[in-house]
Amino acid sequence: MVDLYLHLLSLPAEKINGGIYNAGYENLAVIKIAELVKETLSMDIEIEVTPTDDNRSYHVSSELMKRELGFIPKYTVEDAVRDLQSAFSQGLIPESMDKSIYFNIRRMQEVDLT
Repeated sequence: MVDLYLHLLSLPAEKINGGIYNAGYENLAVIKIAELVKETLSMDIEIEVTPTDDNRSYHVSSELMKRELGFIPKYTVEDAVRDLQSAFSQGLIPESMDKSIYFNIRRMQEVDLT
């Protein structure tokens, strides 16, 4: 995201004024992300799939961002996994399963945004 922000700051305001863009790179299903994490970290862990009746789709395209803004992300999900592994091992993400700053809904409720 920082690379995108820097790219946007380099563009003339009229190029992006009023534009709405999906900022993404790879559009992956949750199970595929889980498999990538397992593979990238070379961990022998079992992926547990819980049935759900949630049929929402989060499929998005970032083609407009690429075409109109000329921005192509250069980092992959695997890069993010490795970065997160490094941050966890260095203790840079303390209490990640407890602090509300790591949970969107919980944080929104705390600051009364819901």
